[in-house]
Amino acid sequence: MLLGLVKFPVARLAHFLHSGVLICALLGVCAAWADDAHPLRPVPTGSPRETLTGFLATTDALYGLRAHLLNSYADSGRLYLNAEEKAEQSAMGALVPRAVADLDTSQISPVLTDTIGVERALLLREVLDRIDIPAAAEIPDRAEMTRLGLKKWRVPDTEIDLVLIEDGPRAGQYLVSADTVERLPDFFEQVKRLPARSETTNALLKAMERLNPDPYGTVYDAYLSSPAALGRLLPPRWLMAMPAWAKARVLGLAPWQWLGVVLGLALSALLISVANRFRMSLKRRRGDRDGPKWHALLIPVAVIFLASLALPALWGILRIGGAPRVILAYAETTVSTLAAAWLCMVGAVLVSDVIVASERLKTGSLDGQLFHLGARILGVIGAIAVLIRGADALGLPAYSVVAGLGVGGLAVALAARDSVANLLGSILIMFEKPFRVGHLVNIAGHTGTVENVGFRSTRIRTPDNSLISIPNNSVVNTTVENLSLRPQRRQKFLVQVTYDTTRAKLDALLEGIRQILREHPFANGANSRVRFNDFGESSLNILVIVHLMTDDSAQELEYREDILLRIMDLVTEMGVEFAFPTRTLLIESLPPARTLDLQQVEEDSRSILSV
Repeated sequence: MLLGLVKFPVARLAHFLHSGVLICALLGVCAAWADDAHPLRPVPTGSPRETLTGFLATTDALYGLRAHLLNSYADSGRLYLNAEEKAEQSAMGALVPRAVADLDTSQISPVLTDTIGVERALLLREVLDRIDIPAAAEIPDRAEMTRLGLKKWRVPDTEIDLVLIEDGPRAGQYLVSADTVERLPDFFEQVKRLPARSETTNALLKAMERLNPDPYGTVYDAYLSSPAALGRLLPPRWLMAMPAWAKARVLGLAPWQWLGVVLGLALSALLISVANRFRMSLKRRRGDRDGPKWHALLIPVAVIFLASLALPALWGILRIGGAPRVILAYAETTVSTLAAAWLCMVGAVLVSDVIVASERLKTGSLDGQLFHLGARILGVIGAIAVLIRGADALGLPAYSVVAGLGVGGLAVALAARDSVANLLGSILIMFEKPFRVGHLVNIAGHTGTVENVGFRSTRIRTPDNSLISIPNNSVVNTTVENLSLRPQRRQKFLVQVTYDTTRAKLDALLEGIRQILREHPFANGANSRVRFNDFGESSLNILVIVHLMTDDSAQELEYREDILLRIMDLVTEMGVEFAFPTRTLLIESLPPARTLDLQQVEEDSRSILSV
């Protein structure tokens, strides 16, 4: 049946559709498509003739079904559609993609194809209804186009072009050109005041007038401004009988549509506000405890749900079209893309937190930080992929964006090579693990306890409580002494006694100190050394070297103190005295005393006074 319609000249097709068998033919066409053994057969677009006549046949079937549904509903007096009429609505929905398939929508952003593509198909039908179209036999077929060497055919006396697509998934098909699709709103504005010549279109307009005392004028205006999409909620009969002021388009939308948009955006803002309050409440209850921060998912998930599901469904119910739909679609895609990128980064961190918690790793340990670093890198990669996908959906050149990111990344890497080196240094530290958080280390002459290994630097706390940040690149390229990994701690000190200590007491003291070290539970007596080492300026020096069997600095001080106290008790028991710095001054003789001559002094005084 469809092929028969396609072969008809347009004039004969209009006469056929105006005949009494219109509805039966249209229902037969839809039934044939529904029962087709090859439901995936593409729309015939092998030549300008197939494309144009096929588009007219599809839209005629669509208009005819709509007219039949409205007439049946108007005659019934019912408030809602019955099952048969709902089935006709589903059949119309199956015809819409076939009509859009005749258009080259490659220049329309993918995010707008499902909405703007339908509008452009309606606009094309409105324009074709109001101009002269040649008969089907006068439209060239594929053989004639090949013979003439043409790749484009223009509807006479118009700027509507059908062109051969030479590359891409639809190569070899003749479609309404992308330039024509873009200019269809302008074409419609120029011809919309002309009467429609198609009997099918006029039949649909008359069917709408039965339910609507204030007609819309064109099928396109009725599609964008009619509240019929709300028919599942309210009786279509009431909706289509709305007064004229409620249908007047203001900035592309009817007042009731603007009301729906405002309410939808307000409810969305309210939902996000509630989600944010709930997130803050969960955050306060959780406090500073380690573990996955699940509350961080609330905001991005709420934004994605609204921008990707709830609001687009609402706009479809309200039939928001034209420029407002373009703005809303771009805004929704942008917001949902950013929220998805945000979700990738937050989700990656949560996954790492779950792994760290399941493995019972310390949050500040190198293993824990390695999981966090890897998760963040994967999160950034996922976010970049989402952003590129979003840019492609918005119609931006994704490959150019990727190339630009590559060139920009190279420039950034060259400008921030030190930062990149430090990042690589942090990765090497986390893999090689020369130390862990809490270890006592000596790095580049700085001794302290490791507090954190970050992406750029390692921070250590010195004994005087100063915090030092050392770039990770420097840590990797310098000698690192891990003092915490020593199984034994070496102690070296002097025991200084006075010079009046006898040889016997000194030998006994040496043996007593050795005995103390052998018997001490945390001293390695086998490696201990106790020797009379030197004659000091004011003491006899005994060198003591002992290894304490501990890797903890606090225990090291405790064991050292115990040994020193035992040596102190031993020295006291043996009657030996500790030496301290002393000096002895020896004077061998004094000069002879001089006798003062008082008479001479008196004479000298008089001489001075006389002068």
